[in-house]
Amino acid sequence: MLMSQDRIIRALLSGRMTRREALQALMAAGSAAALARGARADTAQLIGPGGIPLARPDKPVKLPLAQKPIESGLKPESDGGTFYIFNYDEYVDPKLMDAFGKKYGVKVLLNAFETIDEAITKLASGTIQADVTEITNNRLAQAVAGKLLQPINHDYIPNLKANVWPSMQSPYYDQDSQYTVPYTVYSTGIGWRSDIVSEDIHKLDNPWSIFWNAQKYKGYTGVLDDSREALVLPMLYRGQYDLNTEDPDKVAKALDDLLALIPICNPKLTTTGYQTLPDGNSYLNHIWSGQMLAASMYNAPQGFDPHKLQYWAAPKGKCPMQNDCWAVTASAQKPVLAHLWLDFILDNDNAWNNFVGYNGYQPPITSITADRMVKENLIPENLHTALAGPDDFGPDALQEGQLSSPGQKLWQEAYARFSAG
Repeated sequence: MLMSQDRIIRALLSGRMTRREALQALMAAGSAAALARGARADTAQLIGPGGIPLARPDKPVKLPLAQKPIESGLKPESDGGTFYIFNYDEYVDPKLMDAFGKKYGVKVLLNAFETIDEAITKLASGTIQADVTEITNNRLAQAVAGKLLQPINHDYIPNLKANVWPSMQSPYYDQDSQYTVPYTVYSTGIGWRSDIVSEDIHKLDNPWSIFWNAQKYKGYTGVLDDSREALVLPMLYRGQYDLNTEDPDKVAKALDDLLALIPICNPKLTTTGYQTLPDGNSYLNHIWSGQMLAASMYNAPQGFDPHKLQYWAAPKGKCPMQNDCWAVTASAQKPVLAHLWLDFILDNDNAWNNFVGYNGYQPPITSITADRMVKENLIPENLHTALAGPDDFGPDALQEGQLSSPGQKLWQEAYARFSAG
């Protein structure tokens, strides 16, 4: 029995059918044109994992609750056991973990992952112990759909309202902050050594074009090792600002442009620009703002002049802005402590120390401003542009959101071709 056109399109958008399967089904029904209409549909109308609408800054989504949050007034699980944090390596200060452990009488252990793909896979398979986890906003719906997280009780997290930017207290990807609290915010831009790179990238008509004109920096150029960010780079170069497109032709064009970089500058796929720029192992990098701040504050060799580090970010609305989050895992053995960790990391002093003393990624805390950073001589004035503000995360922000399942696969397969090339 043939499926109706509507059912086929819904199956495609929800990820239950591949594009090939949908095309075959529609052709069998004599309706191949319907697939084209579905493929051209506004991505804001697409359905993501688990039937959750794809959230966008101008179209916020309230995530479904698979269970009730824990009750208020419960005592912390201070039983001398182990509290497990799941996060990138070197992304949270061990001193803070130790301080939290001493406060609540537990040992705090970090289980590290290298990519968010790895994190989601391990959480889904149950092969990792984790009470809290880092999660990126563009994979949150997938984690919620997979019932990998539990909703949070704000009674345990007063610092969310007290200290966090108002624009991040009910973010578009998690209205009312039902599952997450924000951890860090950052832009994606260009970092370079001004004592080596002769071009003043700030003044170029199209600064992104520097990568396609970087022959003299061959072997010393870096592209972010991230399946979304890498493909976004050539899209921005071409003036394409739909960073959540699921159009195969647009993704294929981005891949072609990326592959063209190989003979031009032979870029390295990297997330270590915070080390390689100050130590001279790279000159020009596609980079996150947090890496530039880290490079300036504590990764530069002794005696290095941080004024040699430059960072360009596009104007508001054309600059990719992202943020990472903390969440409580569905399998948390210490859910009360997990909530208290979320509050602990949003404490003004803890957030400041984690930022300026360890990871370099700015937390969206009201008391932390670019003017304060410059005034306290933590960064040079030339890196002022690497700091974000509350207004950078409004409905007109340029952000990489959750994709549908077919869209996610489309981007990942394209990136795999580039990384293999």
